[in-house]
Amino acid sequence: MPPTASFNEERRLEILRDYDILDTQVEQAYTDLINCAAYICNAPIAVINFIDADRQWFKAERGLGIRETPLDISICRHALFEEDIMIIEDTRTDARTRVNPLVSGNNKALRFYAGALIKSHNGFPLGTLCVLDYQPRTLTEEQIELLKALRRQTMLLLEYRRIHQAQNKLLNELNHARGEMQRLAHEDPLTGLLNRRAFEEKLAHVSLLKHKQERGMLLMLIDLDNFKQINDTYGHQVGDIVLNHAAGIMKQVLRTEDALCRWGGDEFIALLEAGSGEQAIKIGHRLRDALSKSPLPHAEQTLRVSASVGLAWFHPQRSLDDNIAQADKALYHAKRDGIGVTLFSA
Repeated sequence: MPPTASFNEERRLEILRDYDILDTQVEQAYTDLINCAAYICNAPIAVINFIDADRQWFKAERGLGIRETPLDISICRHALFEEDIMIIEDTRTDARTRVNPLVSGNNKALRFYAGALIKSHNGFPLGTLCVLDYQPRTLTEEQIELLKALRRQTMLLLEYRRIHQAQNKLLNELNHARGEMQRLAHEDPLTGLLNRRAFEEKLAHVSLLKHKQERGMLLMLIDLDNFKQINDTYGHQVGDIVLNHAAGIMKQVLRTEDALCRWGGDEFIALLEAGSGEQAIKIGHRLRDALSKSPLPHAEQTLRVSASVGLAWFHPQRSLDDNIAQADKALYHAKRDGIGVTLFSA
């Protein structure tokens, strides 16, 4: 744009792109407006266009058969510097258009132009609703007013689009925030595992599914050995690293369908499906082996993590406290007897 422009061209293009209208599909609402404009003005060509940085792009067109032209042959770009409407009764006598190849050519030369300026909600010129003809002519006052009315309808369509997009963006942000709140409400912030509340909801849900009673389901209570000593020796920051490291190992050993939770402190709990007690014990030993074989480098030494595991059959008809109490008894015996993994037996 020439330096005499009364607007900031960079800002104008930024606003145009905010409408996200460029290169969109043909829409009947815009097509209806140019058809009305062509009929009212008795013009063979009618266009709704937007002036981009280096091109003139047509949202709707009648009588041209193309969707864009280079900016240097655009007549509409001159209308950006008008306040309301630009009418050129004979393009070959107007200094702005007479050398334009669309005007000076002999084959279907454009000889008449009338464009009503399309502005943004904050007053920046974006393009025009215009009519063109192959011979010099003029418009009546009534035709001019109706062209302006159609232009206003075009601006309303643009504003509806902008508002609709803003609403969609807000809804997406709200949905994302809602999902994030849901995640945070059910996730342990340190390890990313289920938190106690989420695990209790999981158990309550399982308790309602009676068919689950026929499938072997166990609670696995996992306690990191000597974790208090790690905290006292290296500090809580290192303790958090150990907890997160252990949680990652557990996620690798257990299946994705096994609900795994950080129960509190250095205790973890999981709900497993297992065909037998022996199979569950094997899973417990596999988890302990994976922890022992995955030392955690720290400073100039290596921290080795071990765990004890208590297992108990999950009975949906019993209370949560009773079910966990059985797994806790098994964990107590595993620690006391130094055997690593114990299955509770009544």
